[in-house]
Amino acid sequence: MGDNDLSFVVVVDDRSTNRNILCRLATSLEAGTEAVSFDSPVAALAAMRFRCPDLIITDFNMPEMDGAQFVERCRRELEDSEVPIIVITAYEDRDFRYRALEAGATDFLLSPIDHREFRTRSNNLLTIGRQRRIIRQRAASLERELDDALRRQAEVLRRGEATLRRLLDSIPALILTTNASGRCLMVNGYRNLLASGPDSQAGTVEGMFGADYRRRHAPLDRRVLETGQTLPAFEEALPDSFGRMRFFMTTKTPLFSEGGRIDAVVTVSVDVSDRKGSEDRMLLQTGLDPVCGLPNRLIALDRLSQAMVRAREGGGGVAVLFVDLDGLKKVYEQVGPAIGDRVVVAAASRVAGCVDPSDTVARLSGDAFLVLLPLRDDHPGPAVEGIITALRAPFPVDDGSFTLKVAVGIAEFPKDGSSPEELVSQAHAAMRRAKASGPAGACVFTAEMTGDPYGRAELEALLRRALERGEFRVLYQPIADVRDGRITGMEALLRWHSRELGVLAPERFLPVAEETGLSLAIGRWVLEEACRQSVRWGREAGRLIGVTVNLSSRQVLDPGFPALVEGILTSSGLAPAALELEMPERLLLGDSGHVLDVLDRLHRLGVRLAIDDFGTGYASIMCLRRFPFDRLKIDGSFVSAATESIDGGALVATMLGVARGLDLQTVCEGVETSAQLDFLRVHGCQSYQGYLLGQPMEAEDCLPLITACCPNGTSPAEA
Repeated sequence: MGDNDLSFVVVVDDRSTNRNILCRLATSLEAGTEAVSFDSPVAALAAMRFRCPDLIITDFNMPEMDGAQFVERCRRELEDSEVPIIVITAYEDRDFRYRALEAGATDFLLSPIDHREFRTRSNNLLTIGRQRRIIRQRAASLERELDDALRRQAEVLRRGEATLRRLLDSIPALILTTNASGRCLMVNGYRNLLASGPDSQAGTVEGMFGADYRRRHAPLDRRVLETGQTLPAFEEALPDSFGRMRFFMTTKTPLFSEGGRIDAVVTVSVDVSDRKGSEDRMLLQTGLDPVCGLPNRLIALDRLSQAMVRAREGGGGVAVLFVDLDGLKKVYEQVGPAIGDRVVVAAASRVAGCVDPSDTVARLSGDAFLVLLPLRDDHPGPAVEGIITALRAPFPVDDGSFTLKVAVGIAEFPKDGSSPEELVSQAHAAMRRAKASGPAGACVFTAEMTGDPYGRAELEALLRRALERGEFRVLYQPIADVRDGRITGMEALLRWHSRELGVLAPERFLPVAEETGLSLAIGRWVLEEACRQSVRWGREAGRLIGVTVNLSSRQVLDPGFPALVEGILTSSGLAPAALELEMPERLLLGDSGHVLDVLDRLHRLGVRLAIDDFGTGYASIMCLRRFPFDRLKIDGSFVSAATESIDGGALVATMLGVARGLDLQTVCEGVETSAQLDFLRVHGCQSYQGYLLGQPMEAEDCLPLITACCPNGTSPAEA
């Protein structure tokens, strides 16, 4: 189109009369139409290169070139190669029309020209041309907009990729994508913190991380590519750029294409070095003695418990040797801890050398060892003599030597006790008697060493009468919210008010009750009493007051126990969620399949389950993963150490972190100071109990404490 969208028409004819007629007809097509005529095709082509018309009207028979040749050059040379061209010819020029059509003519008019036909055909071609130009302009505009959109999208993608790269580089984990040939497709910036392979720029796994890494990971990558499944997480160690070993938890996942084909493997290695260090410290403090590497007291008690189970099943016994080294403290004072530790290590080695490798030798404290020996028809005498002889020999240190006094106390299961703690206590009593008898000797436990005139048979008879006489009492120790000190529950604690023996704590009589089966009847009475009392408190306080009841091993192993609990809840009217059943983890080491079934049934009732004395047994983490616990109780021995040493604090913080990771509530026992409470509050413990809050008390004394609202976790006396 010309200026202001007015039509521009070019007429080409070598005869002036025809040009004039055609120009007049062209200008009459629509208002403002401009028509220019040329008598020469060559002149017309030259002019049209500077201004392309909207319509060309040309004669076929002209000098210089005919109409077909002219049309062909217009199509080839003009800016708008699709400009409509009308060729004028006579009827008899059929062959000429064919040539013009082949060259690209748009339409024909017969000479002489019919004016009405001329206007109709020309207007149609101008309209079509105008629409074509509009479409072309819109297409060009859309193309420009599309180009702009694509550029903007490309910029957004570029920025997104840069942001994603920065994000990936900021993650404290190695993220690596590799194809089937082991070529690295992507790796994040964490690679720079690790040791480099022989050719870190090669783009291969071996080049970046070395041959050992490739050998470990290549078969795993193949498994992912073949199965299309994510591999379970596994732990591995990799050197960092300083040569230090870092520990990682690594997973491998298939990367699928849009068509569902596995294109690559994504390896994610999360740095768990700090967490592993904390776990190792926890395992060390709850499992092995840091000086000599022997099991500590906690593991020893657990192994003694297992040995007792085996002895019951096999009809044998267990000898418990309490070995005391007198004079070891003086070694530390005179020559320092380094040499003192060397003496401890040497002593541990000598004791272990006197028994079979399958027997347990543990270090109980600074100068005491515990030895566990299975008994069939033999007696521990030869082993005891060997230990005394080995430890009486001088311990050489540098230029001198030290000689220690040895005393060994012996207790035997089942005749001297029915619980691990009781047997160790009896062996300790026998050791004291041996120590008082001379510089090196051994003594076998007898009942008179404890000052208790009643033997096991008499104690059993008194226990049976205690149920009939109603001599058992339940005391309650409060459990409070760490954040605000509000009482959230009470723990039921059994006491025996014996006419003959006075007040006895459970550890004195429950082992005998367990052995005789009386613990089932006693446990049922405690459970009924605690549930009824919880309902009374809730009614008087106007809110739910939970109660925690400790279970014995016989209760946990009793298939009918869940039904018993359900019946007691129904008869007492206590909501299942208000009852928490608590058990020490050592009860879970035996018939774990049966125990799991009982605990699952209790859990389905809506009863809460807690594991007591967490960290004091061998199966802590296993129990947390396998059994349906709601809460764990951290033993007071750990709590007391939390504010006394960095390691003690780190240990408790790690335990609380493990609980959070497993979505378990926590309660810490034995809280005695405000500093301990502050520590627990900072590290996310939910509940606590201990003398800072209140000692075990009678049921009627609990209500004022329950109804008091004590800020900041203080006791009523402090508030």
